[in-house]
Amino acid sequence: MLLNIVERKVEPDLTVVEVSGRLALGRESQRIETLAEEMGQKGVRRLVLDLTGVDYIDSAGIGVLALAAGKFKEAGGTLAIVAPEGRVLQLLNLTQISAVVKVCPTVEAAAAAV
Repeated sequence: MLLNIVERKVEPDLTVVEVSGRLALGRESQRIETLAEEMGQKGVRRLVLDLTGVDYIDSAGIGVLALAAGKFKEAGGTLAIVAPEGRVLQLLNLTQISAVVKVCPTVEAAAAAV
C-alpha cells in the first residue's frame, strides 16, 4: 500500500495528520516533512502525526519523522507522534526518536502532550 496522508483540523491551533501505508524511502514519505514545514508557516502550533495506520517503517521513514519534528519546531510549533503497540512503536523506541519528539499511544494523549 502506498502512503496515504489525511489532515484534519481539530482545534484552531491543532491539526491531526493521519498517515497510513508504508513510511519508507521515497518521495512519498518526504511529503510528511514538507507538510510539517507548511503547517508551521500557516500558523499551526500543535501537530499530531497519527501513525496508527502505518504498517511498515524503515530508517528513512524514521529520519523523515525526525526532520519533520525539527522543521515544525523551528517554525515555533510542537509535534507529537501517535504509535500504538506493534512493530512501528518498537522501531521508534529502538531508534530513540522519543529524544526528539514525544511518542504517545493515542491521539488524545498526543493532543494533550502538545
